[in-house]
Amino acid sequence: MVSEKLDSSFVKINIGCGLSGIPGWHNLDNSPTISLSRIPVVRGLLKTPAWPRDVRRYDVRRGLRFADCSVQYIYSSHTFEHFTYAESLAIAKDCYRVLVPQGIMRVVVPDLERIIQDYMADATPKAAQTMISRLSLNHSVHDMIHPGSNHAQMFDGKALVDLLRQAGFQRTEISRFGVSGIPEIAQLDLEVRRKESLYVEAVK
Repeated sequence: MVSEKLDSSFVKINIGCGLSGIPGWHNLDNSPTISLSRIPVVRGLLKTPAWPRDVRRYDVRRGLRFADCSVQYIYSSHTFEHFTYAESLAIAKDCYRVLVPQGIMRVVVPDLERIIQDYMADATPKAAQTMISRLSLNHSVHDMIHPGSNHAQMFDGKALVDLLRQAGFQRTEISRFGVSGIPEIAQLDLEVRRKESLYVEAVK
């Protein structure tokens, strides 16, 4: 995690951006390979991903270093399921704090309801194993290197809407791929995630 105060002139935040940060946004991710990829020799030896230079390693569980009511948009895709429920609620509350009035928060997660529907429709003997694999709730020694690399929880629409309402968002609803009040949504919602994702959007 960086120690300096984040520049509040960046009024759009992408939490858990992975390699898909976009220009003009404050692109945050907590992967340890970000720092390693900035060292050429290490990058070659470990074959780390080619992280864009505008992606900053940052652990949002320690709080967003932005002033109250200073952020216009917050986007997060396939990240909240890696937090515990208590962590995700605390982060959502912090997002509410930093957003301007009418600011938008969009959260994208794996759709638990869809996974269960697929399981129920799967008549093969391996249906249960397939479902467990998709949940990705297993933990291993890898967690010691990168805490939170596996899923800590899963959401259906009701659960995610309720989480955001607990955080303070009263205007919260299930959305769809590519449908958003965020102008850059075509760059943010990834087609590769479309079939597996639940989209929820909240307005402060």
